[in-house]
Amino acid sequence: MRRWLLALGLCLLAATPAPAQSLLDQVRARGEVRCGVNGGLPGFSAPDPQGVMRGFDADLCRAVAAAALADPARVAFVPQATPEDGFAELEEGRIDLLARNTTITLSRASRRTLAPGPVMFFDGAGFLVPTSLGVSSPRNLDGRTLCWAGAEGGATGLAIEDFGRRLGKVWTVRRFASPPEVVVAMRAGDCHAFVADQGALATRRVTDFPDPDNWAVLPELISQEPLAPWVRAGDEQWRDLVFWTMQLLITAEANEISSARLPEMLASPDPRIRRVLGLAQGFGAGLGLPDDWGARVILGVGHYGEIFERNLGEGSVFGMERGLNDQWTRGGLLYGMPLR
Repeated sequence: MRRWLLALGLCLLAATPAPAQSLLDQVRARGEVRCGVNGGLPGFSAPDPQGVMRGFDADLCRAVAAAALADPARVAFVPQATPEDGFAELEEGRIDLLARNTTITLSRASRRTLAPGPVMFFDGAGFLVPTSLGVSSPRNLDGRTLCWAGAEGGATGLAIEDFGRRLGKVWTVRRFASPPEVVVAMRAGDCHAFVADQGALATRRVTDFPDPDNWAVLPELISQEPLAPWVRAGDEQWRDLVFWTMQLLITAEANEISSARLPEMLASPDPRIRRVLGLAQGFGAGLGLPDDWGARVILGVGHYGEIFERNLGEGSVFGMERGLNDQWTRGGLLYGMPLR
């Protein structure tokens, strides 16, 4: 009997599945972070002439790689035509992270298979118009043709509908499959306004139109589009790693911990700075990372302001102002959570 029970116990033990490998362990074994990006939106994510993916979102991917793998270059960029494509890739495990100018909404966040990170770019639906039209507000576009790109029932189309109903405006709305198609229609005079996220319009005005001075992005927003990185739900360690890496970028800027000043900051007595740089013991333990993970991120990509300026701001061809995407102390909406 004892032998039989022992044999049964061994069989049951053998049949017990091994615990699933964490995503961080998978990433380390693979040696790279697979990051879904737009891949065709300059300023956010698009290849440079050498084929290297550049942009704000691309650098968020690199920040995660610096935290997880100690090397910001260890990223495999996977272009996603739409946010829904990116969500499907996340759910099926083909990417580890989606950083593709993707809005947090109730319907998306309530999908139990997905989890948003913190908002990293505050945006909203805006309007690109020819300056020859002589309008300064979308409220002056009554009777005009408004064009947008995306799937039927997409957020931009709904924003246009809601805005029109609120103001009692009547206009013609045309939907296109992709932004380049809207650009062609705008340049041909078939559309009076290109409606999309204002950040995307600001970059497309420079890259997609040969005469950008003849086009203007109107200042008014007709929707709120808080853009965030996304991960697959169910792996809290990976979600926390992404979440706190994003928070570190914001907090590092608030404390003036830049990539250029990193060496001098290592001697700082300020406990906030010492925690960020891993000089306080235990800073990485809760994330499964070494204590110096924050220093690796800053050394690899810089803080939030550095990422913004070189990709979208004064250090780029776009010259975009920080606006809502500035620190709260300067009138923006960025407010980093305490790293303690």
